[in-house]
Amino acid sequence: GGIRAALDTNFAPLSPGDFIGKWMSLIAPAAETVSSSTFMTATERQTALERISIRYSIANLRTFPCVSILEGKGKLTLHGAWFDISTGELWVMNKETGDFERPEL
Repeated sequence: GGIRAALDTNFAPLSPGDFIGKWMSLIAPAAETVSSSTFMTATERQTALERISIRYSIANLRTFPCVSILEGKGKLTLHGAWFDISTGELWVMNKETGDFERPEL
């Protein structure tokens, strides 16, 4: 729902001050770029923004002092993952490139 709403050019957040409203504002610039991409289908645009939002969420988590401190000490590791409900496949974000790959089993 949130990603689809972000891609809707007529969408206005119900409450820009709450957690969801703040998260939506983080991805708004990417949503504008993705929604104007004419070379992708609507499904491809949604998938692209879902994956971008995971990257943004990881970066946002690192802005919290407790997260950055624990990550710096090696006591916390952040991982990004995307689950394709239509195929049942899990894709994991490569921490070096930010690309999503199927994990090796």
